[in-house]
Amino acid sequence: MSETSNQHSGQDHTGQKTVRVRASELIGRSWLNTGEKSLDLQALRGKIVILDFWTLCCINCLHVLDELRPLEEEFSDVLVTVGVHSPKFEHEADPAALAAAVDRYDIKHPVLDDPELTTWQAYTARAWPTLVVIDPEGYIVAHLSGEGHVQGLTSLVRELVAEHEEKGTLHRGDGPYVPRPKTEGTFAFPGKAIELPTEFGPKNLFGTGSRTYLVSDTARHRICRLPKTSTLCWQPTVGERTAKKATPTEPEPLHALTNRKGLLWYPPNCVKNSGTMC
Repeated sequence: MSETSNQHSGQDHTGQKTVRVRASELIGRSWLNTGEKSLDLQALRGKIVILDFWTLCCINCLHVLDELRPLEEEFSDVLVTVGVHSPKFEHEADPAALAAAVDRYDIKHPVLDDPELTTWQAYTARAWPTLVVIDPEGYIVAHLSGEGHVQGLTSLVRELVAEHEEKGTLHRGDGPYVPRPKTEGTFAFPGKAIELPTEFGPKNLFGTGSRTYLVSDTARHRICRLPKTSTLCWQPTVGERTAKKATPTEPEPLHALTNRKGLLWYPPNCVKNSGTMC
């Protein structure tokens, strides 16, 4: 059968005849996270590919982005995730909004901008998010809707690695991801600012008469303290949930939060009495 055919006949492990469907080409307006290069399926041949159909205002899609991160890290030399941004609403089709979302959500895989839903329709996606798995030979092996599939995907990727390594059709090595230039400036998508209470204010900490604020610097995963004369930022370990110990420059209770998009002020006794965040 010719290489351009969409189907290929074969047999499964029971000897039953099966029809394998070849993946459709990836078509859209532009690419992000590829160093301004366009990708096609031929360039991805030899890799296991997960197409993640998402849109930037879909909370379930954002959950899947985080679900896929450990999988992408574990199989970084054989797996390529391609985000296919297929907007649901008109404002989501703005290329500037998409570029900002890629930076804000720290997406570290290639993203296809699909504003006309061309690739979405080619893969018969019906829900946000939709995940499609393509094997190293370019055939579709899974089509999933919704979130919560990472355990099954992990097992499937392991099976595909074993199968195609034995067949000699698996190519190990770096993928096509190229990081976008870092956002310049003091902050990258600051999420929230709060003023420190008086007891932790500038007269006690800095000997000045200015106010002091905490700002969540969301895209850089850090919290910044802003007195009048300077800016001090610190970046807690991702996932850290316990209180930071007090120091002369970081008194209680300036805490590390798992989600630094928001900020909360916890009274000192809350941590002293419980030993953990309340």
